[in-house]
Amino acid sequence: MQAVQSDQVSVGWDERVLAAHTTPHYMQSSTWQAIRSGGPWEVTRRDLGTGHDYPVLVFERHAEGFGTLAHLPRVSGVTAGDVAPLTERIRAERGAAFATKLEVHQPRDEELVDALATCGWLPTRASQYRHTVIVDTALSDEEILASMKKRARSEIRIAEKNDVLVGRAELSDENREHMLDLVRETEERSGAFFRGAGYLARVWQAFVADDRGQLYFAWHGGRVVAGAFVVRFGANAWYKDGGSLRDQPQLMASRLLQWGIIRDLAASGIRRYDLGHVPPPADPDAPGQGVLTFKSAFARDVLEYMPAFQLAHEGRAEQWRRGENAFIARHLERAGDYWY
Repeated sequence: MQAVQSDQVSVGWDERVLAAHTTPHYMQSSTWQAIRSGGPWEVTRRDLGTGHDYPVLVFERHAEGFGTLAHLPRVSGVTAGDVAPLTERIRAERGAAFATKLEVHQPRDEELVDALATCGWLPTRASQYRHTVIVDTALSDEEILASMKKRARSEIRIAEKNDVLVGRAELSDENREHMLDLVRETEERSGAFFRGAGYLARVWQAFVADDRGQLYFAWHGGRVVAGAFVVRFGANAWYKDGGSLRDQPQLMASRLLQWGIIRDLAASGIRRYDLGHVPPPADPDAPGQGVLTFKSAFARDVLEYMPAFQLAHEGRAEQWRRGENAFIARHLERAGDYWY
């Protein structure tokens, strides 16, 4: 695939992140830095390596009544042995931050959890999802299909028999509006939270401009019935936003849409496709059971990421840690948007 990237891509920065992080996430990319720098967050590039290069984007925002919170989202490549020197460096360079939130983009690791606790990090509210389903797109089509549950394979065949078509779509003004309509209909039907239309459109456009995002549609009889926006960074991809019409669920269009995306990503050299949030499988009362049923049919296991941790720099950090849920809820009610 030929890369046609905007001027905002920082090749040097992104190459460093891709080399140093074990599962490089788009939230550590120059594209995400440009997106978030346009709002209430101040983003800086830091080298938090201790004896090795470890580039990290640090996001800072003023929390009313508390001060500045520093946030390190979706970092990876952290070992238990890294925690003590990493903690010392964060404390030394914390600036005006009253606390630092760390979200490690790695499978739950009890040794790493213990190392963080030993160095003074306390469990805190995660801003990003903790459970997901990963499709190994480094495999052949036959191997990927074999790794799915029977339900997924059956529904793919049903959609094909129903003459559903799937493929890439240009992010034109018309297609963007189609996608926003699908997202809003899904939001109303499921109760799931999506960001505002302006925010979504800006994010999609930024990733497309940097050749790191792609819109996909499913059509039936010439009508768009399902859509998905997928983000890529390095050899990893994420199902970021999606939606579908509610009036023809029997088409199984969303199932075939994801299968088409998986095949396209595999052909493009992507090796890992993260399907996004699912509720904890051990909690049958958690909201989103339909999402879990749909996504978990694409792979055998649900992955649990590391919990979020907070490092206090001032006494008020503990008040924030205990009251963050209420703070975020009040902000959402007042501003109609997610604080993070």
